[in-house]
Amino acid sequence: MNDQNNMQENQPQPTQGRQVRVTVPTDQIPTFSNSVQINVNDDSVVLQFLYIRPNTDQAALVSEVALTPQHAIKFQKTLDETIKRHFTRHLDGKENK
Repeated sequence: MNDQNNMQENQPQPTQGRQVRVTVPTDQIPTFSNSVQINVNDDSVVLQFLYIRPNTDQAALVSEVALTPQHAIKFQKTLDETIKRHFTRHLDGKENK
């Protein structure tokens, strides 16, 4: 086997079509973000979730998530479908198509 075949075999398998069990520590505390910055280059899409303090110009980085372009596209489609399915009541008639 050459190195390229080994690299392909070691790649994570996609989760589409199978159940993945996520373990969340009992002491895990959700974080709040009221802003996101998106940085894009040829190899990745980086989402920087921020908390901007009200009435100030101060922000704190809450989390940073890097995605491949393929995963970013899949994430965008899934997020769009989920928002449309669960939050259409927040859309006015013009946007709800």
